[in-house]
Amino acid sequence: MKATATGDHSLLGSFIVPVAQALRQQGVDPLAVVEEAGIDLARGANPDWRVGQRDFARLLDRCVAATGDEAFGLLAAEQLQPQVLHSLGLAWLASDTVYDGLVRLQRFGRLVSTGIMLRLEEEGDYIHLHLGMDPRENEVVYATHDYAVGIVTRMCRLTLGEFLAPMKLVMQRPVPREPQRWEYLLSSRVEFGADSTCITWSRSDILEPLVTGDPLLARINDEHTQSYLASFIARTTTRDVVDKIVERLPDGPPGQQQIASALHMSNRTLQRKLREEGTSFKDLLQDTRMQLARKYLLSPGRSVVETAYLLGFSEPSTFSRAFKRWTGVAPVDYREAQKGATHQGAGSRP
Repeated sequence: MKATATGDHSLLGSFIVPVAQALRQQGVDPLAVVEEAGIDLARGANPDWRVGQRDFARLLDRCVAATGDEAFGLLAAEQLQPQVLHSLGLAWLASDTVYDGLVRLQRFGRLVSTGIMLRLEEEGDYIHLHLGMDPRENEVVYATHDYAVGIVTRMCRLTLGEFLAPMKLVMQRPVPREPQRWEYLLSSRVEFGADSTCITWSRSDILEPLVTGDPLLARINDEHTQSYLASFIARTTTRDVVDKIVERLPDGPPGQQQIASALHMSNRTLQRKLREEGTSFKDLLQDTRMQLARKYLLSPGRSVVETAYLLGFSEPSTFSRAFKRWTGVAPVDYREAQKGATHQGAGSRP
């Protein structure tokens, strides 16, 4: 499955958040490191933003260099909150058991990363989770392996508590200089230099019923994840176009030919692909500007004038007319109405 315009694998853009938090804790400016890795944070305005797997690996490589800490991947995973995994993280928390959460991870793993391969195996009193990367990926950054393993163990601890630890962990990475840090951060014996990465738990530990289990909430989030994946698979071109529009809007509204060139296809091919997906460039441009306008107007520190220019409007008055055409109200009135709704909701809580 193609995940980006270049055909690279991709992962959730929200995975950058724990990385940035870990950098900040180490006294390193996260913006500088992210920019050095060539990742455009402006694309984060798109809630469905995904980062190329190679770009993310390069980011973690830069993080290790900037901090001088070869265990940075594990430290970043320690900052993870379930919301980073979107609906999958929320469904995991609402699972009946940790094992059910792992089953969800295996089932919906493509939401997390299109390049990771996950397989659960039951063996007597033990349950194994095998993790692998697409073998076609030539670049190996061991911090990405650490981050992936760290995220799984972190989610398990968030679900059942700090006392839940793997029985054993084998990793497809060389022995680090301080292997004891891996065992401390992962709360497990760790063997390095394996042919593949595998986490092993006691069956009884991860089949223990969770007091936070909520089948209805889990099912609702499963449906949301399934819907996202179906859309992600079937509408790759649409998502690529939206990403490119978001990137270019501050310089003025991009034209269809400009976006087609950025996606390395002809104008006619782009038009045909969008038509097959039930949309058009004109509709995507308008919808993207409208959604971003609503988001920006809810930001307390962002003025209407700044919002207009970020959305590619040459004059604030032009933006105001367009916004009123989209929503029926002026930008200032929309902002005030949303503030009023927020205050009313806060005042009604017991």
